[in-house]
Amino acid sequence: MKKTVLSLTLAASVLALGACSGDDNKTIATSKVGDITVADFNKTSKTLAGSHIIQQMMTEKVLADKYKVSDKEIKEAYDATASQFGDSFADALAQSGLTEEGYKDALRIELLSEKAMQDKAFKEEDVKKHYEQMKTELNARHILVADEKTAKEVIAKIKGGASFADVAKEYSTDTGSAEKGGELGWFSVGAMVDEFNNAAYALPLKTLSEPVQSSFGFHVIEVTEKRDVKGVGSFKDEEKNIRTQMLAKLKQTGEDQQILKDIVAKLAKDADVKTSDKELKSAIEALTTTSEEQAKAAEEAAKKAEEKTQKESKDDKEKDSEK
Repeated sequence: MKKTVLSLTLAASVLALGACSGDDNKTIATSKVGDITVADFNKTSKTLAGSHIIQQMMTEKVLADKYKVSDKEIKEAYDATASQFGDSFADALAQSGLTEEGYKDALRIELLSEKAMQDKAFKEEDVKKHYEQMKTELNARHILVADEKTAKEVIAKIKGGASFADVAKEYSTDTGSAEKGGELGWFSVGAMVDEFNNAAYALPLKTLSEPVQSSFGFHVIEVTEKRDVKGVGSFKDEEKNIRTQMLAKLKQTGEDQQILKDIVAKLAKDADVKTSDKELKSAIEALTTTSEEQAKAAEEAAKKAEEKTQKESKDDKEKDSEK
């Protein structure tokens, strides 16, 4: 089954576990081995998934207060997925335990999340920098090595008169470009990892970069040509598309979910989200806590644990000395 449906299965299933309405003593299922009442169902639903349900419901509320998703947008997203599956879409939903309405509820939350991410995940100056970079294409070459020391050795060789192409063939671990003398060809903003992209766009023509570290290793970059990109609109015209592109790249790195959690946590704080239910208190605390606050709390807990260990060790030594 395609990821489009799978990615929403949990959210939709959690929403589907909402409480039954009506008299708590009303029987909603019967069997020879026992009946299930509304109260039974609601109690078990809360025990099994209460924290997820309350977090999902409050997430939708805080996002919907700031962003709007129309029925038309939900229908378009629904129809796009349905068209991918064709006649098998109903079966795909059923296999995931989803109804059409349940899937649309999950789509609404996903679309709200998308809008929140586009709005809050990126600094305005980063979006504007992307816009300025998209006006230009670069033709560049690079040499990729494992460590900074080797990168500096590469730079020294080229500055000492060695051919960039020859050094690339000898040193570069990027086999695809090494055999072409390090040549990468023309590329535009977003085509390369961020560290490489920003270093390349900041370089003057035909100037060797300092070692540039990325997840692949250390790059030595040289931009050989630049050319203007035709048809770029105003910042206002391009901004939404830029944010969409930046978000797509963020999803590739897997950082999007943590960023979304932090956005929701801040919105939930602003909305003063609380609960009087002791069983759901930890779920609300988790919802309103940012990753920075989590890290700080973990650090403080570790510090206290270390202090406790040291105190116990000191006490043990004092007891031993008294014997």
